Amino acid sequence: MEVPGGVAALTARGRDLAAGLQGLVTGAPGGPRHATYAPFDGSVVGDVPVCSPHDVDTAVVTARGAQRDWAGKPVAERRAVIRRFRDLLLDRERDVLDLVQAESGKSRLSAFEEFADVVMTADYYERNAERYLRPRRRKGAFPALTRTTEYLLPKGVVGVISPWNYPLTLAVSDAIPALLAGNSIVLKPDSQTPFTPT
Repeated sequence: MEVPGGVAALTARGRDLAAGLQGLVTGAPGGPRHATYAPFDGSVVGDVPVCSPHDVDTAVVTARGAQRDWAGKPVAERRAVIRRFRDLLLDRERDVLDLVQAESGKSRLSAFEEFADVVMTADYYERNAERYLRPRRRKGAFPALTRTTEYLLPKGVVGVISPWNYPLTLAVSDAIPALLAGNSIVLKPDSQTPFTPT
């Protein structure tokens, strides 16, 4: 697959998309920033705040608060969120592919492989979440006298660190089952590809 419109058009679209996402990346206001560059031509895609240990602590506290509410939602509601996410991905395919390419320098086909992996992962876990998370009967210590049920409980805040070479797949595909299980996520993307998993 070719780069739609050529490299210059792709990096311009990547810059536009990154600009729309910059407000979602948190950090101390007025602090240092890190620029990301398009591997195709070396132009700036965007910049993000450099987070301090305090910023990370704040993100974890915020995620912990959100996780309590999220874990209290029925699995059907969590599934609906993941279904909506999958549908939004499908609706915004071109934008997602443009951003993956602009940040990582991947071919269109390689970017599409990541996109397809995330869509299929979201679909798979959304369809199977109820089955995976339902309570299960287990053998008790005294089978005729005891009854044992295994309940799966969320862990809380899950950290996800994604590399530059698979910025979408290794950030989002790992986060989907954790979210469906009632956890919250704190994401640390690679500094060269901060916008793709955002």
